[in-house]
Amino acid sequence: MTRIFILIFAFCIIAGKNVNAQDDWWKDKRFKDDGQKAKYSLCKKTFKNISEGFNYQNINDINVYFGSEVYLNIISNERGYYSSNQAELILTDFMEYFKVVSFKYKHSYLKNSFAFAIGKYIYDRGSGKRELNASISLKYIDDVWIIDQISIN
Repeated sequence: MTRIFILIFAFCIIAGKNVNAQDDWWKDKRFKDDGQKAKYSLCKKTFKNISEGFNYQNINDINVYFGSEVYLNIISNERGYYSSNQAELILTDFMEYFKVVSFKYKHSYLKNSFAFAIGKYIYDRGSGKRELNASISLKYIDDVWIIDQISIN
């Protein structure tokens, strides 16, 4: 009986660490007012939704954060400013060819109306898992965070 209790206790500790480890890329801060806190919570939510879009190969979780233009640097082949429709097509083609295994952020930086996160895009092309460096930057305009640039190399 004691052995079962120890196993359950150890499992709870390990499971608890894994839940928090997924947000290690985001450093929570203390804020002067609720408006700032809401702004930064929205930023984190935006990054998480974009991550889910890559993880589930769902462009609709990403393109909702496009402004009129977005800068893309995708494997150095597609590099420049694109309309939201063009960016959607480029990212869709990229995700279809490079089937994602996982997309995870490692670090983030936040300053007033600018934020970025860097991480890894891990994919499988049949010969095993490979990874690309990824960075996403956002800018805060009219009370929403929009994608300023996406770089995957």
